[in-house]
Amino acid sequence: MTNSIGGLQIRTTKNVITPDTKICMLLYAPNKFGKTTMMASLDTMLQKFFGTRLLDIACEPGEGGGTMSIQEMDVPFVVPQNLNDIEKIIAELGTSTQFGGVAMDSSSEMVKRFLLPYALKFPSRERTPTRDAGVPERSDYQTMGEKAREIFNKLINLTCHPDPKLRKHLLVTACEKEKTDDRGNVLQIQPDLPGAMAGAATAMFQTVAGIAIRTSVENNPSNPTQKIRVSRRVLLTHADGVRIVGDRTKVFPAEGPLDFVELWEKHWLPRIADIQAKAKGGD
Repeated sequence: MTNSIGGLQIRTTKNVITPDTKICMLLYAPNKFGKTTMMASLDTMLQKFFGTRLLDIACEPGEGGGTMSIQEMDVPFVVPQNLNDIEKIIAELGTSTQFGGVAMDSSSEMVKRFLLPYALKFPSRERTPTRDAGVPERSDYQTMGEKAREIFNKLINLTCHPDPKLRKHLLVTACEKEKTDDRGNVLQIQPDLPGAMAGAATAMFQTVAGIAIRTSVENNPSNPTQKIRVSRRVLLTHADGVRIVGDRTKVFPAEGPLDFVELWEKHWLPRIADIQAKAKGGD
């Protein structure tokens, strides 16, 4: 087999994950479910294993852009005021070595605060009176969806920069929404993103994850003779037929902790060590 074609190097899929591979995750869940707290654990992981920091592009309204829930964790963040700010931040991150990771929390709010006004600037084909009040029409959803795709592509490109030293781990959060039939039965659970992007975004990221509550019966720590019911939030990466999730890297567990430090130590590092061992054995 030749090593190149059309001037491009021919690679093999068995070597697609390397020590330079970065996390590229879309995480969606209901409000107040721990998305921002998990995002903060990515900053902890970067400090522990890479000596760098995470930059949170905080898009939620209000003081701190939605970071109040992690105020004790000292995570660097910026609060964009418009779409132009977001594009400048992403562009500067492409040449920055200060940050080893970037988060957008949340993309659902980014759409509502920045992409909706952007879409409403364009003439509408439908021309309904409610559009003047800020209610988007079908063509507006198409505009918002395409602009969201552009922003996601720019963020994802940071994870596979030609220079490994400039690559960034990426976490994009979103709220979730349910797609139901006429009887109210849930057909799908997907990210709360505009139009077709609700489904299309899940194909863009290497890992798409959700958060669910799991309940178990355990011994009472204060009284071992008693049983108590304990509820925990877990990270989901394997589809259940309704929720759109998946992990192309095949690194993350089907159900795991909402903690990037633990995920990195128990799953990512062993996978990289196994790949390196096999490569060394092959030599």
